[in-house]
Amino acid sequence: MASHVVVGGGVNGLSVAWRLAERGADVVVLDKGRPGAGASGSAGGIVRNYYRSEAITALVAMSVAMFESEPEAYGFRQVGYLAAVPQRQVDDLVAIREQHERAGYESELVVGAERCHEYLSWTWADWDAQVEAVLHERRGGWADAMQTVRHLAERARSAGADIREGVEVVGFELGEGGVTAIATSEGRLECETVVVAPGPWIAGVWSMLGLSPDVEVDGERRPLVSYWKAQEGEFALSGVGLSSAGPEAPVVHLDQEGPLRSDRDGRALVPGAWGIYFRMGRTGTAITGGGLPVLLSSPRLDPYGSDNPEHVAEAGFPEFFTSGLATALRRFRGRCDEWRVTPGGGIVPHTPDNYPVCDWVLPNVYAIVDSGHGFKTLAIGRLAADDMLDDGEPLLDAFRLGRFAQGATHAASMGPYPWT
Repeated sequence: MASHVVVGGGVNGLSVAWRLAERGADVVVLDKGRPGAGASGSAGGIVRNYYRSEAITALVAMSVAMFESEPEAYGFRQVGYLAAVPQRQVDDLVAIREQHERAGYESELVVGAERCHEYLSWTWADWDAQVEAVLHERRGGWADAMQTVRHLAERARSAGADIREGVEVVGFELGEGGVTAIATSEGRLECETVVVAPGPWIAGVWSMLGLSPDVEVDGERRPLVSYWKAQEGEFALSGVGLSSAGPEAPVVHLDQEGPLRSDRDGRALVPGAWGIYFRMGRTGTAITGGGLPVLLSSPRLDPYGSDNPEHVAEAGFPEFFTSGLATALRRFRGRCDEWRVTPGGGIVPHTPDNYPVCDWVLPNVYAIVDSGHGFKTLAIGRLAADDMLDDGEPLLDAFRLGRFAQGATHAASMGPYPWT
């Protein structure tokens, strides 16, 4: 009998298994596919501390330090992360910069349209999007998704965790003390503690545990998770790219108040606020990026990834994204139909306030609902392990399930994205 069984072999499941095993627990990880076969392995891998809620700032700083400790092993490119925003989001950036300062996390803030244009033009001489504030995190960047997963799996195994691939959890035997055994595709498995970190499959696991699918938020019942489709892809344009900024160009997050006009014919694609994020691709020639997600009602999760049409970016996304690039940089103007596009995406579960849940949900069941932040919050798994073994971890107190009923939800930004 294992002391801890972790359900899910993504970033959070592997991170918590590594720490538990490192501290002497007998750990088994169950994944119905292979580690990284879900959202973790197909993520854009952006590493940044760009959050309006102060509670997560120190946690993300710890996660960035993990990437910095072994950059080659994680496939971490510390090129920096730069957020450029319009007037309505200036106060957000000022507040985030103050949060960084209190947490000892370095970043640089520039305010004012002229100063921002001068700052951005040092890296991109043809920068053209007007913004009123820029926040530059030089410790941010991006990590290779599967390389990160493989390294976490290696770390967990070397600490003694048993990672079992192709083993699906199909039910739980429940008693007064919580889960007495786990029913799997390979038979019954007893354990002392269950850790659920199944990423997008959290709603199904939640149901098998007999837990309510809803939580109370401001007196109303709302789903624990809502599903969003992340719209991402890789874009290549012959003879034109981000190369003039050098191989160390930062990841860019650009928000605008709107409208976004098509680079093909000038029509309004988005009448109001919009945003894109982009970075150099792995080879240095293509551009990898994404844009506003799409809210889904009940998506089909399997198979996960590009083989499932429901997971791939919408048909209009390439025009949206390349028109956003053309708004930012003059070099891309008038080239809308020349891009070679490899669409991507994935399904991400978000909690009501778009921040993680880390808490005991039954007497011997601990849940990590990452709300789509896995790569930015590598440290959550390690902190959750300490939370379980030490009867508490103060850095996770703001992420308890009870915060919704208590009216202690996290601050939201003025940006168009649901996850900042």
